[in-house]
Amino acid sequence: MNATELKDALNALDDDAYQALMEGAGLVVEQDEGLSIGRPDQAFVMFELGDETFENAQALKASLLSRAEGLIDEYYQFNPLSKPFFNRQLMAYVQTYGPEAFVSMPGQSAQWVVFADGGELVCEDASSPRFDYGLHLRLDEKMPALAIKNKVKNWVQSGSAYEDYISVNVCRFSCME
Repeated sequence: MNATELKDALNALDDDAYQALMEGAGLVVEQDEGLSIGRPDQAFVMFELGDETFENAQALKASLLSRAEGLIDEYYQFNPLSKPFFNRQLMAYVQTYGPEAFVSMPGQSAQWVVFADGGELVCEDASSPRFDYGLHLRLDEKMPALAIKNKVKNWVQSGSAYEDYISVNVCRFSCME
């Protein structure tokens, strides 16, 4: 979810949802694609009222809309992308650029790598200064195109790609202010 999608989701919430937030509920991110109202102590809470005060639910809504960019940045500093969202975005890139583009093997570097950035999965090529730190599938031996296609498909569908993403970001998601 990016800031524009967050604003759309905030605008889609009804008055009862904002009233629930005013009464102490939490604003919960659902699979990086939408928002719901839940307990303030559950996982994936993006906002809870805490010590903030607002005159009414419309003032709260206006505040959240004006702070959408900051809310997204803060949320994804401490929360990973959901596995279904990550897998869908990664597979879309694989379909766009081809499976071989995301694989390195002896004598061949990956052409593209992925990063989570601001609630989205982004693809970068070797011209990016952070390319060497990006996520891609590393193979220990050269393989033909069909084998690479199957390896990449299995890497994503088995959850290994998501586990790799979590493992390279574990410190960021575990750090507390």
